Amino acid sequence: MNPVILNILKRVFSTILIFFIFIYVTVFITVIPKDFTIKKVDDKWTVTYPIKNIVQIVNYNLKSLAQGEYKTTSNGKDAVLLIKNSLSKSIKLLTGGLLLAMIIGILKGIFDSRRGNSRDSSLKVLLTIIPISLPDILVVALLQSFAIWLIQHGIKIFKVAGSGTWQHELLPIIALSILPAAYIARVTAMSIESCYDKEYVKAAIGKGCSSRRILWNHVMRNAIGIIFESLSNITSMIIGNMMIVEYMFSYPGITQLLMNSYKSYDRNTTIVTIIVIGIIYFILDTLFQAIKHVTFKPLKEETA
Repeated sequence: MNPVILNILKRVFSTILIFFIFIYVTVFITVIPKDFTIKKVDDKWTVTYPIKNIVQIVNYNLKSLAQGEYKTTSNGKDAVLLIKNSLSKSIKLLTGGLLLAMIIGILKGIFDSRRGNSRDSSLKVLLTIIPISLPDILVVALLQSFAIWLIQHGIKIFKVAGSGTWQHELLPIIALSILPAAYIARVTAMSIESCYDKEYVKAAIGKGCSSRRILWNHVMRNAIGIIFESLSNITSMIIGNMMIVEYMFSYPGITQLLMNSYKSYDRNTTIVTIIVIGIIYFILDTLFQAIKHVTFKPLKEETA
């Protein structure tokens, strides 16, 4: 069998296996009784609820899930419609946040890079590192405070909570993009600087090519592969950040639905929502991995 096809099949199999393990662990954690404890009695560790019984409940719930019996919430509402509406809002948030993060990150990375110069600007790098070092909640709180200040001065560009209009979505998208943008900017700057050390760039400089032509025709063409290769590292970052953003802005997305269903002890919706978030994670990670293999390998072959 072709080694490339074999490698793809191995990756697909491992992804499917990890996903099924993720589903099983999710259901297992969700069905653990509230009064479950582990305590020591007569020098022996005992559990208040047999693990064997929990496993049986997990298997029953997985069977019910496979048969599509989780179509209603614990209080009788349409769970499918509820999840569908929340998911569509979160997809808007993710799409906007990722696009904005890539645009800002790449442009900021180009600005931060030395582009072959010996002098470096610590201020540029510092402005990129600061957002990464700040807690996500603090970043969101600062954005909300700024939006409230604008509203108080008659500038009503943003809405600080809720959904329904582009003004409600604009601020959460910006908040979601800041951390990934800072990460992409740093990777972009380092990728550009490493490309300037390559022989083909030095040859172009020696031929008298303009700095703009060198940047866009030689450096960025090859640095973009390294940038795309790093995108898979922001998957967990942006999913975790989305939970904070949706909660802080009262944005009715999928992670907000997860928190609400968990608080109301709606086990059915909690299980399905966690699985949906897991699917989003695996889709994003697979997409980034595919982009990495499509873009990075041909560019390496070209520059070899």
